[in-house]
Parts: sequence; structure tokens; C-alpha cells
Amino acid sequence: MIRNFDSSAYISFVPAKEMNIRIKSAMEKGEGPDVFMMFAESLPDLAEEKKLLDITDRLRLGKIKSDEQRDAARRACIYQTRNWGVPLFTDVYMLATNRTLVAKAPSTVAELKAAAIELEEKQLSSFEKLSPEKKSLLFEAALSEHGGKMLNAMKTDLEFNSEAGQAALGDCVRILKSEDKQQDAMGEGKAAFSVMTMVERKSAAEKYPDAEIALSPLFGLNRLQTVALAINGDTKNQARSYELLEFLETKANDIAALYKCYTANKDLTPIDTADKDAVTNLTEARPAPDLCGYESLESVYLPTAIDKASKGVNYADCLAEAAEQAAGNIWKGKRE
Repeated sequence: MIRNFDSSAYISFVPAKEMNIRIKSAMEKGEGPDVFMMFAESLPDLAEEKKLLDITDRLRLGKIKSDEQRDAARRACIYQTRNWGVPLFTDVYMLATNRTLVAKAPSTVAELKAAAIELEEKQLSSFEKLSPEKKSLLFEAALSEHGGKMLNAMKTDLEFNSEAGQAALGDCVRILKSEDKQQDAMGEGKAAFSVMTMVERKSAAEKYPDAEIALSPLFGLNRLQTVALAINGDTKNQARSYELLEFLETKANDIAALYKCYTANKDLTPIDTADKDAVTNLTEARPAPDLCGYESLESVYLPTAIDKASKGVNYADCLAEAAEQAAGNIWKGKRE
């Protein structure tokens, strides 16, 4: 693709799980690539640190037209009304159920908790080992079911430290009480549930062809996972870097094929009929809450609260500590 673009480049491929941290580390050392991919939730932090090139005006004049992109996917790349990247791949998080262990996927967090208790009595795991971010998504889904919110209406305060938050934290502690220690336990028939995206589901289906994994909506939490293309703010040739970004965006399907995932269509399609109800139109899904620093809340502070609560620490204290520690990062730059 780079040769077709008539350019020479040093190209680096890294594991998806390490993508954000490697980019951030390279940027801090002044060694970041001119054009790169990263998960869109990290764009606000880099924009706040003035590490990215603002491409808002270039998008207006370029070949990438906003009306050709789903609004939700495009919004995932906006910080303080400015565009800091363009969406390349977009997926949504869902509940994955191993139908060999659970006949029917739960449709509420209460049903999920009841299923977890039954599985524990059978000496089976509820969830395979979840990443910290996915534990936070589970908490947010439970919080919503109890009538709570992560943020107040004005987006000026964290609201999860509430009675609804304590009930949600209790649900998570009980549901994850029998969490397996292995990340691939569901595919091996040891755990009944996981939180997955379409891409992860397909990967698991290929790795465990005998596992009957079905996807269903994550209890109304239609959260996007968007991989974006962005440009280093210190690039020596801004015009050329944007031309490369523009070129790569037109090759999204081909780039997706490199990862053997799915074509980068704007509409998600089910892997099989069992997953049909799980597919969420991108116009209905949404990016992470519009706050700079939300990634640290999901990856560090809320998972720590869940871990401490599982060891007997008072729920209200766990949530209060998470809110206090996250505030310094959250409010350094509110997304709009």
C-alpha cells in the first residue's frame, strides 16, 4: 500500500493490546511515528498533551467526507470540537455466552448474577478472566440497571459513588466471585461468560471451533471500540502525513484483511444467526463518556474498587476512593 502511495516508510506492527501504551511511550520520547493507529479513547489525552495534529480543517477540504462516516464513530475521534483522527475500524462490546454451560443468555444484570450463583454451585466459573476495562464496562452496565449514572447531567461530577453505585459494585463482586484465572477459559468450556467485540468473537471462534459462543447486547450498554488513524503533532511534513492518512482511510477494508478480522464496513454484520440480535447499529452506539482521562478511570480506578470490594472493603469507601483518584485525570480536560 505504501509503495502504491509512492512513498517509502518504516512500518511497525504491534499487538493490539499494546498499541496504545507503545504509542504513548514513543510520543513521550519524541519517537512517535508520523501516522499511526490507536484506540480512539486515548486521543483526548494525547490531544491535551499537544502530541497530535489537529486535522479539522484538513478534513473539511480533503477526500474524507464526514457524511460518509457514522456519526458515533466520527464523534469518538473528536475532542473539544476538534478532529484528532478518523475512524478506521469500529466495533461494539457485547456479552458472550457459552451455550454449552448456559442454555439462554441473561438479558439483565440480575439474571446474570443468578446464573453466576448457579454456576458456582456447580463448581464452574462465571466469567473468564476479564481485562480491567471490561470489568469497568460490566460495572457501568450494572450501574445503569440500578438507575445510576457515571456522570451528572452537566458532566461536571462523577456520580457512581451513590446507592446505585454501591448496588452495582455488589453485583460485580458477586458475579465475578467465581471468575476464572485464564483469559481463554470460556472457549475451553471452563467459564460461561465474557465481554467481547465482534472481532474478538471471531478470533475465539477460530481458536475454539467446538465452543458454542453467542453474543447478546451488554444490557443496554452500547459502547463503541474504535480504532482511529491519527497524525503526530511533531511530524516534519504535515501535508504529506495527511495525504498518507487519507490514503490509508480509503484502504480500510484491505487493512482489516491483514488482521483476518472482518471487512471495515460501516454497518456491523453478525457472524452467525445466533449473534443477530447483538448487532448494534453504529448510529445507536456511543464512544466512551466525553471526558479526557476516562481511560484511566476504566483501566485503573474502577477495577481497583471492584478488587478491594471483593476483599471486604466497604463499598462506599471503594467508590469514593476511585472517584477521588480519578478526578485529577478526568477534569484536566473535559471533552465536548
